[in-house]
Amino acid sequence: MQPTPCRSEILTIGNEIITGLVADTNSGVITRRLETLGISVKRHVSVGDDADEIIDALKQALERVDCVILTGGLGPTHDDITKQVLCRFFNSKLVTDAKVRRRIDLIFQSRGKETPEAAYTQAEVPEKATILHNSKGTAPGLLFEKNGKRVYSLPGVPHEAEHLLETYIVPHLEKPGTLKTEHRILKTTGMPESILWQEIGPVAPFEEHVKVASLPSLLGVRIRFTATGKDLKETSAKLDAAEKLLRRKIDHHIFAVDDETLEGNLGEWLKKNKKTLAIAESCTGGLIGHRLTNISGSSDYFLEGAVTYSNEAKQNRLGVDPALIETHGAVSEPVAKAMAEGIRQKSGSDFGLAVTGIAGPTGGSPEKPVGLTFIAVTGAQGTRCEQFRFHQDRIRNKERAAQAALNLLRLYLLNES
Repeated sequence: MQPTPCRSEILTIGNEIITGLVADTNSGVITRRLETLGISVKRHVSVGDDADEIIDALKQALERVDCVILTGGLGPTHDDITKQVLCRFFNSKLVTDAKVRRRIDLIFQSRGKETPEAAYTQAEVPEKATILHNSKGTAPGLLFEKNGKRVYSLPGVPHEAEHLLETYIVPHLEKPGTLKTEHRILKTTGMPESILWQEIGPVAPFEEHVKVASLPSLLGVRIRFTATGKDLKETSAKLDAAEKLLRRKIDHHIFAVDDETLEGNLGEWLKKNKKTLAIAESCTGGLIGHRLTNISGSSDYFLEGAVTYSNEAKQNRLGVDPALIETHGAVSEPVAKAMAEGIRQKSGSDFGLAVTGIAGPTGGSPEKPVGLTFIAVTGAQGTRCEQFRFHQDRIRNKERAAQAALNLLRLYLLNES
């Protein structure tokens, strides 16, 4: 007989969450991790910095579930009230924890600073709580247990919350024999959702192994597989079978899996094959270079990026023939090709990538509407150029153009392979 799975809720605390000034990423991270343990997360609830509202939300949650995980409100400022509220809820007083106080001193000493008096308030902890010592920050986590139920309180800083989750909560809650759940996300780009699924075909063959979700976004469609099994070996086998089946259908559209990124995988290919890249950007304004250089070690393969926004820059920096611009316009296939070939020649790179387009909302015409974009990539096998029509606002058009450019480079490199 399978053990009864733990039921849980996540309660995020803070006015900044309620007002939308800060996005709640903790709930998603915690939920995904708990699901791998077979732990069901029933609700995500957000509450502002109001003691009565927090207590009411906590009472309601404990009536429904076995475990509540709170994030936020453990800092040293006036609006961090979670500890005081938990003391009130569990009828506890605050006491100073010497280990936490020493940890706070060590953190400030490592920064070459005196410990501010306000920081020591984080060493004041509820007497009835178990302290979850935090090696990633100054605020410890807290655990309360009552009537067979658990309340965890974690800092709101995402990397601290995730650290305490892995260090304390996962070992506490994982039960031997409980069915495990695992997800895998395969990321595609360059194809609308309806056409993509037309290529994939019926979902039934996949559901012999996994549950399937289609998650469209601005930059592509993510396909999420969810597998359940007695252990992670079984779930991984199911995910592998589903992925193999999907790749038979649309492998050329898949650019990454799970936490992989398009720019990261491109960088791995370039580094492995000892190849270099240079880019010339117009309408994207450096966004492609920004994404490429987000990858540690990109200096091994990324030689340079030129933002040649004006016609003069295209001519002077890249050597684009003025007659091409005069005849075809800056936003055209011949100019995009000349930009890619120019940056490759000037930099001495193995590959050149270029983009030129009309981001909008102004600058369009009946012949060349807003969103029209030409992207070119060049290398030893010649120059390839594609035309795109994006139809969003300026920022989204730039983001989609950068994504399309990196994907065109990916497809070019696949042929190179």
